[in-house]
Amino acid sequence: MGGTSPTASAAEHLGYSSSAQLPCKGFRSSQKLVLPGSGRASIGLVSRVSPSNEQPEPTHESLRAEARSVYGLDVAGYDAGRPEYPQRVYEVLETRCGLRAGSVVLECGPGTGQVTRRLVEAGARVVAIEPDPAMAAYLRQALQGKEVEVIEAPFEDALVEDGSFNLAVAATSFHWVDQTIGLPKLGRAVQAGGWVAIWWTIFADPERPDPFHEATYSLFGEDRDRPIRTSQFQLDQHGRRSDLIRLGGLVDVESEYIAWTARLDPAAVRALYASLINIRRLPETDQQRVLDALEMTA
Repeated sequence: MGGTSPTASAAEHLGYSSSAQLPCKGFRSSQKLVLPGSGRASIGLVSRVSPSNEQPEPTHESLRAEARSVYGLDVAGYDAGRPEYPQRVYEVLETRCGLRAGSVVLECGPGTGQVTRRLVEAGARVVAIEPDPAMAAYLRQALQGKEVEVIEAPFEDALVEDGSFNLAVAATSFHWVDQTIGLPKLGRAVQAGGWVAIWWTIFADPERPDPFHEATYSLFGEDRDRPIRTSQFQLDQHGRRSDLIRLGGLVDVESEYIAWTARLDPAAVRALYASLINIRRLPETDQQRVLDALEMTA
């Protein structure tokens, strides 16, 4: 790209509820939903190495199981590769969701604690449920002495006391959870008047030209539209809002799309791609070949 760093244009798709109503069996009067739904970036997701090495697509269930350990193979690399979320997400958590000193927050899939740190900085006490043993160990060490309890378990299996939290959040993680189990569990966990916030960053943008993706998608044997096509769950605002109402028992559910842009140098491009499951699932030699090519293109 002539030495110009790829532009990562992204958006956090933010949804929320705004009013208290609908008492439900006496245990909550309203559950306010913040769904920073789907962020998007012009750095494209990758799927596989080349047509000659093409593998059958994994089922979502098998990929979910794999995701609960593969990210922890290089925890520091994952932490370095993932860009920060836009400030607007945290503004919504504070102004809409009431995040403040003394808040008790449930976090699903904290990873290396990018969001956890911001919650703690806001004065919250956090219970973080992380299925990857290496990620959980990293988080305990990194936030030792902070108001953070790390529970190592899949969210579906973790013991979560009903009505115990002011706020529940999941940042680019809840697609790995069985929605029929996870969403009702979130709804029960948050107390009357509490909030739930779920958001994603999608590293592709169907609304803007993406020269970097155009120059690199063939490295993975994928078609141009695959990054968006494989992110339809995250991008389906109506579907996610409906699930939060139907399965989570939440009310006044809305969504907001937050566009943002970051500029990545070649090293940052390599680090980002190295953190993605599509790369991490490849054999080591293929990983390095693809990452080298991405860095050279950037």
